Amino acid sequence: MKAENCGDKPERIVKDELEGFIGEYISFLKIERGLSLNTISSYYLDLTKFHAYAKREKIDFKMLSPLFFQNFLSYLAELNLNGKTRARFYSSIKGFYKFLLKRGIIAEFPFKDIEYPFISKKLPNFLTKEEVGRILSVEFKNEGARKKQKQRQYFENIRNKAVIELLYSSGLRISELADIKLDNFNFDMNFIRVRGKGSKERIVPFGTPFKEILKAYLPLRQKYAKQGGGHLFIAEKGHPLTRQGLWKIIKKAAVLAKVDKNITPHMLRHTFATHLLEGGADLRSIQQMLGHSSISTTEIYTHTDISHLKEQHTKFHPRNASSGGIIGNNENK
Repeated sequence: MKAENCGDKPERIVKDELEGFIGEYISFLKIERGLSLNTISSYYLDLTKFHAYAKREKIDFKMLSPLFFQNFLSYLAELNLNGKTRARFYSSIKGFYKFLLKRGIIAEFPFKDIEYPFISKKLPNFLTKEEVGRILSVEFKNEGARKKQKQRQYFENIRNKAVIELLYSSGLRISELADIKLDNFNFDMNFIRVRGKGSKERIVPFGTPFKEILKAYLPLRQKYAKQGGGHLFIAEKGHPLTRQGLWKIIKKAAVLAKVDKNITPHMLRHTFATHLLEGGADLRSIQQMLGHSSISTTEIYTHTDISHLKEQHTKFHPRNASSGGIIGNNENK
């Protein structure tokens, strides 16, 4: 019996150590990196699965073999997880091991010769300008409502219009929109201070149409806002609108506008970027407004409207000029 306990002890120590380091890493992400709760939750769930796999396979987490991650990816594939999710697992575990290396827990980084799992990048879905126009023009009203209901509906109508106008005007993420407060605005210069992923702050301009609808919304908001509540978008009872509440507003607008697409808040973000690019904005500026850490993330928008690019090429390239370009311009005639 004593021998059995001795045999179990190393596995128990490894288990406790790994759990402890995972807990320290999650605290590090929360406190020092300032990541969002959703991102931290995803990291924690990934590392919990990694821990369960390491325990099941009796793997020493400090001495990963070269074949470990290949086997682990096969294990994830058995769980029917898609390529994007498997790639996120890779990032989660790789980040954890960078943490362990810096802490001196491991002597060598086990992922230096491992390639990132391939993910085919899907082109982002976006709305046409005509579809956006229809969505921005919807009225969130019920004509048969009573007087008290009409007052509430008028507030919700103006608020909902402001929500959609700001999303299209600024390209904010839905979590960023939910966190926007009144003191984030500079109304003289028409920009917002946005705290995005990793608590990184950026400046995002907004358009005149949003500023105009805001003039109508703010006095109405004041009637419903609770004392000390600074969030821009609130419900009738005064509490801030959640991401889910904002999502429902966008879905309802698409239904009222009869836009037959599975519209999401992120689709409006894609639409914002695509329409800017079509209008002639440079990628670096779009990157800054979207809050992308790498311009390679922003470059996906260069593939969203090939027809627009062809039109611009035909119109402006000298070889496509109506005069016949260089070939048609024969000086020796």
